[in-house]
Amino acid sequence: MAPEPQIMMETTFSVIYLIYICVIVILMSKNMSKVTQKELATAKRIRLAFIALFIGDLGHVGARLIVFFSGEGEMNYAILGIGSLLEAVGLIFLFMFFTEAWRVQFNHPRNILFKVLLGIGIVGLIIFVFPQNEWTAQSSPYGWLVIRNIPWLIQGIALSILIYRDAKSADDKQLVRIGIYIFVSYFFYMPVIFFGEIAPQLGMLMIIGTIVYMLWQYTSYSRFFKKRE
Repeated sequence: MAPEPQIMMETTFSVIYLIYICVIVILMSKNMSKVTQKELATAKRIRLAFIALFIGDLGHVGARLIVFFSGEGEMNYAILGIGSLLEAVGLIFLFMFFTEAWRVQFNHPRNILFKVLLGIGIVGLIIFVFPQNEWTAQSSPYGWLVIRNIPWLIQGIALSILIYRDAKSADDKQLVRIGIYIFVSYFFYMPVIFFGEIAPQLGMLMIIGTIVYMLWQYTSYSRFFKKRE
């Protein structure tokens, strides 16, 4: 197991992050009237994306808090597993809604590329149902840990490239940064997902990855929901 100070640091940061994203979602909802009519459809989908992320993270952080305060016990594995499942589902929906936001923002049709990206998300959700994931076990089989993260990996990297490409063409600097943030976040999340059980110290990279997500969230809020003078 990771040292207790590291667990405390990660848990404390997770709570701060959860409060942060909750505030961002509330501000998005409050400022929806400030969104231009032209970008209202995009803004609604972005808000849905971050609501999905918030719900998933609420399950994940809530599970960690329950385990943190309850002490040792086999039931903790089941609680953490359910929290991880909720987080994984939230991430899939995050990228599905954000893919739809990208399509609407740049006036793309519901073409093969768009349908494939959504289909990958659906495949990811189906993979979560397989009992081989062993969500409530002490540790999931490594092979299935890799398999269930592949759709999320494809979703995010593909979307980051598409947003960057189209935003660059439109000279939209904030959306260019969003594309970069999504891409960069994987450099910090993937080592933890694939090697975290072997080297628990890698868990600290999640903090950096989450900070990048916070930049993504704030930039999305600033770009679409803040009134511009």
